[in-house]
Amino acid sequence: MTQDMLFARCVALSNSPQLGERQLGWAGRWCLMGDFVVCTQCMAAQSIDKAQQRFPHVPDCVAIPSGVHPWYELQRLLSQLPPLPKEHLH
Repeated sequence: MTQDMLFARCVALSNSPQLGERQLGWAGRWCLMGDFVVCTQCMAAQSIDKAQQRFPHVPDCVAIPSGVHPWYELQRLLSQLPPLPKEHLH
């Protein structure tokens, strides 16, 4: 599978009805490194305190059409986790 095909597969998974597949799609397009999210295609990075800004992809990045707010995509994914019973919190 070529890198372009792999990226296209991640984009497709990001639209899956299955939460786990959507997470795989996100993780194939983005990488968390400390308080930064990094585009897997152009390696541009954005800190969490700049989450409200459009992601600063390099100008010719193939990922531009498929994501400009990765922090909010991640927030949406995590908000769909099923609740943990209170007895398991600690």
